[in-house]
Amino acid sequence: MDVIASIQEYINKILTNIQGMKVLVLDKETAGIVSMVYTQSEILQKEVFLFEKIENTKEKMLHMKGVYFIRPTQENIQSICDELKDPKFNKYHLFFTNTISKVSLDEIAKADEQDVVSEIQEYFGDFFAVNPDTFTLNLPGMLTKKSPRWQSDVGRVVDGLFSSLLALKKKPVIRYSSNSDTTRYLAEKITERMNRDRDLFDFRRQGEPLLLILDRKDDPITPLLHQWTYQAMIHELLTINNNRVSLAKAPGIKDELKEVVLSLDHDIFYKENLYKNFGDLGASIKDLVDQFQDKMNTNQNIQTIDDMKKFIENYPNFQKFSTTVSKHVSLMDELNRLISLDNLMEVSEVQQELACNHDHNSIYNHVLEIVNDSKYTDRDKLVLVLLYSIRYEDGRVWELKEKLSSIGIPPKEIGLIDTLRGYAGASLREGDLLGTKNIFSFARSVVKRGLQGVSNIYTQHKPLLHDILDSILKNKLKDTSYPYLSTTQSRERPQDVIIFMVGGITYEEALTVYTFNSLNTGVCRVVLGGTSILNREQFLEDLSNTQISNPSGSRR
Repeated sequence: MDVIASIQEYINKILTNIQGMKVLVLDKETAGIVSMVYTQSEILQKEVFLFEKIENTKEKMLHMKGVYFIRPTQENIQSICDELKDPKFNKYHLFFTNTISKVSLDEIAKADEQDVVSEIQEYFGDFFAVNPDTFTLNLPGMLTKKSPRWQSDVGRVVDGLFSSLLALKKKPVIRYSSNSDTTRYLAEKITERMNRDRDLFDFRRQGEPLLLILDRKDDPITPLLHQWTYQAMIHELLTINNNRVSLAKAPGIKDELKEVVLSLDHDIFYKENLYKNFGDLGASIKDLVDQFQDKMNTNQNIQTIDDMKKFIENYPNFQKFSTTVSKHVSLMDELNRLISLDNLMEVSEVQQELACNHDHNSIYNHVLEIVNDSKYTDRDKLVLVLLYSIRYEDGRVWELKEKLSSIGIPPKEIGLIDTLRGYAGASLREGDLLGTKNIFSFARSVVKRGLQGVSNIYTQHKPLLHDILDSILKNKLKDTSYPYLSTTQSRERPQDVIIFMVGGITYEEALTVYTFNSLNTGVCRVVLGGTSILNREQFLEDLSNTQISNPSGSRR
């Protein structure tokens, strides 16, 4: 189960099966989907003469084939029908990322009066592959069914999740979070689609896969925490958008480094250090720079014609290596600057204490110290109080809200504390987020922490997903907490698991899945997907929008 390989296979099959020079036509979403798994230069090597966006006016190139990889939206169908009245290419090869309706097929057939459409196929690449075991739909603002974005884009969520099942060639049993109407609704919609298109799911069966649909509200802690592993830190402090990161605000940055691309397939340093923590990254960066200096010294020692020939032959690789070094040194420099500027290590230590420990008096005093200290940002102060309000709903939340008000934090932002409780309060969550519902698990966590100590105080927190995966591995995921949608219930531990989180996932959870898969090779494989990939700012923005659309905090 590899979502990057699945999308690559689709694109490769499309481009290699159509011989001769061609123009690849994409829409706004598929342009991003393709760019995350292939570079432009790689695609150009497959006899692709040009890239075009479907919405752009195209020149006539009747000596070319038009290869379309697009979503089956009404807008795209209309664009194709309009173009077929005056064809721009000699042949049209149409590949849709999802199922296309009979009505749309009839519209295309009717418009194709000149008989230029060679084929219409469905290739299910309707999602953004981030890591081999992680995908997103790039749909922020989907925390609840009452969010404006949910109401306008729920069909896109169903399409994306449905497509991922077909790309991975899995026909799963479906479970959902029992305390979430949103996850049940999505489970029902996916089941309807699977039943309607059952012929598409005629796969060779190896055990019974599981699709588990979770709700972000069951773990609101994880997206609020500062992160300390490479991929997660970059997204937290700089934001990763379709593998691209902006360094435009970094002081003194060179023009060519104002936007950098992070690709697992084309950046070996990024791939090897994706999940390393901040401390280990420093050593990795030093090794990278040392390797570069060695290569520089070798290249400076050119004395013979043979030396010169070797240098010219290796120059493209040297240039690529030089770009990699500059990129990662610049990224680490900017991360380091932001961490120092906002005193994030001190803030993170208190965040971890809030997420993992149970000593109320000590924690409250530490939160109060940071709220009272002007060297910390207002955003970090607000987030600490948000975390406190999750950990201690009946604690001294009102006093901390008063304190935030007294230091000038706007009422709208302070209102997020009540919004968070209305969205993800203890009575609304499923699962044991704080490890306090079960006295035995609570005791185990305290004893374990006491015996083992904490190897890294900045990464001791484990997302709720960690415990869910552990329960799946032991075949002990409770039916009462995560019921099956159908009456047919599997009693065997699933070998293949697709977890999809409504409201968004985090890179900390992606690390949790990667670690689980590494430890359970050949036993259980997991792919993680979500409506979006959250960082703290995106989660707070989504929460703020929820405040506007659903202030009551009723069950969702």
